[in-house]
Amino acid sequence: MRLSYAVSLLPLAAFVGALEVTSPKKGEDVDLSSSFTVTWDTVSTDPSTFDLYLVNNAVYPTVEKKVASDVDTSKGSYTVSGLSGVTDGSGYQINLLSTSSTNSGILAQSEQFTVEGGSSSTTTASASMTTSASSSSSSSTGTSTGTDTSSTSSSSSTGSSSITTASTSTSSTSSSSTSKLTTTTSGA
Repeated sequence: MRLSYAVSLLPLAAFVGALEVTSPKKGEDVDLSSSFTVTWDTVSTDPSTFDLYLVNNAVYPTVEKKVASDVDTSKGSYTVSGLSGVTDGSGYQINLLSTSSTNSGILAQSEQFTVEGGSSSTTTASASMTTSASSSSSSSTGTSTGTDTSSTSSSSSTGSSSITTASTSTSSTSSSSTSKLTTTTSGA
């Protein structure tokens, strides 16, 4: 019984120390809009080629995007050039899948990392704000000839009134604002 158990574990021993994805690392931010490099360690018993996939099983629907086919295992790295159509977020992994019909399945899997810059659509945010303020006050202009004018307000006048309006406007692709300040001066 012990001999059969030891013999059944023998095929597993051949895979100890086999392919191991070393980059991207756990929690790393990967920008898919530019190139990034996937690296791995290998041993002589590993298959000569594999297919490279970007996957995310933490979202629905799951992501399984084939990045490269028949990658040479002995190279130890593969540079991925700008992927698109992938939603930004966490939970992504790199899978190295066997190309052999006799040894199918995942040969190695990276730890989870975050993807950014992968969305194929652009989101534009805009905001608009209008601020309005008005104030009325009196000011003293002109002259008085023999007439005594007094008022309980803060000033007195025999003269003129004016209206001043100031308006400023600024805008950019992400926000805009408009401010209007109206000041009215009138004589009493």
